[in-house]
Amino acid sequence: MMIFFLTLSHFHAQNKILFVTSNQDHYGNTKINASNHFEEIIVPYDVFKKAGYLVDFVSPKGGPIPVGYINTSDSLQKRYLYDGWFMDKLEHTMNPTEIAAENYDAIFYSGGGAAMYGVPEDKDIQKIAAGIYARNGVISTICHGTAGIAFLKNENGESLYAGKKITGYPDHLEKKEMEYYKAFPFSIDQAIKNNKGKFVCSEKGNDGFYIVDGRFVTGQDPSSAANVAHKVVSILKKNFSEGQAPKNDAEQIREILLDYIEGTANGQLERLRKAFHPDFNLYTVAKDTLWVRSGQQYISNFKVGEKNNRKGQIISIDIENDAAIAKAKISVPGRIFTDYFLILKYQGAWKIVHKSYSWREVPKE
Repeated sequence: MMIFFLTLSHFHAQNKILFVTSNQDHYGNTKINASNHFEEIIVPYDVFKKAGYLVDFVSPKGGPIPVGYINTSDSLQKRYLYDGWFMDKLEHTMNPTEIAAENYDAIFYSGGGAAMYGVPEDKDIQKIAAGIYARNGVISTICHGTAGIAFLKNENGESLYAGKKITGYPDHLEKKEMEYYKAFPFSIDQAIKNNKGKFVCSEKGNDGFYIVDGRFVTGQDPSSAANVAHKVVSILKKNFSEGQAPKNDAEQIREILLDYIEGTANGQLERLRKAFHPDFNLYTVAKDTLWVRSGQQYISNFKVGEKNNRKGQIISIDIENDAAIAKAKISVPGRIFTDYFLILKYQGAWKIVHKSYSWREVPKE
């Protein structure tokens, strides 16, 4: 058993990878449904998770994203499709304004027809990608996800991948006579070339083709998803191996407690959703009656970006295998709250599943 007593301080983020997805649900102005490619999300996600990375999802607008190309006969797809915790992440993708590039070692652009819209022109996502790359991070894409880096430039307005080999879903394999293709805002091949990249591809496709050029790792189609992910992990281990040991359980728990404390203080709702299990509940006693609220009800009390004068302090953490309890104090004008948390390790990550609390009045000065 490990017991820690501590005060609030800054902690370095755990190794993370940022997935870029799209909110677009139709091809341009047509009535043809568009979506993010489910396999191109879950295959790399599974590789990264098993390698010990945490994954966050971002989209231009934040919130829910459309998913498609789902094969329920595939065991891996079925497992994630019926995983409520994972699907909740796709329902609550982060807004680019909530992302700090320094928290991530790599960025991954998933594919699907939706990837052609919203993401390529998003300046905030472009800045995030450039920021990750500037910190020795990796930029990776799959299939139509390569559209997301079509206009990627550095702070001097120069192509971030000038002279580098890049792949993605090529024009010659598209069904150009179809309405979906006619609605595309640009050609991936040509856009990469216009931004001084060298577009390369496999002529036949569906053969796992991918290309690595420096810290750009790009895959042509879904068959290369695992190859891309494994190569990203390999590069990251080489680039960040020295002096960066994996975060231990205590450090990971501190991080989610800070997500709770700082998320409530700064109106960072996505940090709260990261800290809490989807079935998280709060319990307290009011007028000798047990009062229970769901995590969603609790989160709804805060507005995005609205800061307040809550001040938090982590008092203790007690860990036993995959279970932990923690204590924190939260000060607000006129009251001091004492929070007790039950925290469990779930799918490789610690999550707050239960919070009980009490408070006392503080005399006005």
